[in-house]
Amino acid sequence: REYYTIGLEPRLRASHRLFGINNEADFGLRFHYEHQDRRQENGNRPTSRTGVIVEDNERKNQAYSAFIQNRFMAGDFAITPGLRIEHVEYERTNRLADNGAGITGRTDLTQVVPGIGVSYAPRQSLTLFAGAHRGFAPPRTEDIINNTTGGSIDLDPELSWNYEAGVRSLFHPGVRAEAAFFRMDYENQIIPASLAGGIGTTLTNGGETLHQGIEITARVDTGTVLKTEHNLYVHAAYTYLPVAEFRGRRFSNVPGFATVLITGNRLPYAPEHLSNFTIGYSNPSGIDMLVEAVYVGDQFADDLNTVTPSPDGQRGLIPGYTIWNATANYNVEAMRTTFFVTVKNFLDRTFIVDRTRGILPSSPRLVQGGLKFRF
Repeated sequence: REYYTIGLEPRLRASHRLFGINNEADFGLRFHYEHQDRRQENGNRPTSRTGVIVEDNERKNQAYSAFIQNRFMAGDFAITPGLRIEHVEYERTNRLADNGAGITGRTDLTQVVPGIGVSYAPRQSLTLFAGAHRGFAPPRTEDIINNTTGGSIDLDPELSWNYEAGVRSLFHPGVRAEAAFFRMDYENQIIPASLAGGIGTTLTNGGETLHQGIEITARVDTGTVLKTEHNLYVHAAYTYLPVAEFRGRRFSNVPGFATVLITGNRLPYAPEHLSNFTIGYSNPSGIDMLVEAVYVGDQFADDLNTVTPSPDGQRGLIPGYTIWNATANYNVEAMRTTFFVTVKNFLDRTFIVDRTRGILPSSPRLVQGGLKFRF
């Protein structure tokens, strides 16, 4: 497999006065090109180094985007409306199709994405904020163009309206917290068919769905609180997602259950509880190290919210799990270099993390080391 990506994203920010108040305008363009060359051979034993060619694909896409937003600042209030336009062009060639002659398919899509944000800061340590934004996620090249015929698949972009409202506070130097309510109202959520109980990894228009919950984050830096160079810091984040459900009149995609109404059922792979807890230490000598615990709550793997595992492993409850990670950094300012070591899942525990293609276990203990050099 070979992947090539190139892009350009110029931005411009300008301060100006409009309607007698201070304004800050942002403009931007983005050009993005991707090229994928994928060839797959299936051997008949684990030691095979060659085999039958089952896939020989060339995939290309070009994405063009432009955005503009303006921040109106009037005293303690700020209002920021914005607009983005997205255009994506797709091309896919199956070199094995038509008895080796190959078939190429092309399609494109364009979407306008508006949004607005509002903030109110009555004092420096407190900010209230709210926003409403259009959500947009385009399909992948391999999902929107049929591999056999080259025709366009009836797969719409993922569209939603996203709302949030919250408060951000600096209670004391070194002690900060944020809480927000969020609502993501999808007109069309793209869901892999296997996530909905089907076979394989074909994507489907999931239709109307709703995600709604709260997020809370907090951080304490004892170095700032106690005015010392030795900083013991703690960071915690928690997401509570009580609502993640199918809306409208919806029926199951699980084979044999096409007449079962799933309206109100919980969405696959949408845990009700997510949390992250980090404790670390840093000092001026360049040392920064931390230990992190990541918790993911119970999840369903199909639209029927099946609890008992199926024989193929594609359906059934995914129990909640906690993964522990650790990182150590040492910054040598004279060398403009940071040395780092990261250990993911350092307890080397095994959990079920996915049932899309059957039971997929978590990654084993992974140790990575390296350095970052700043020019």
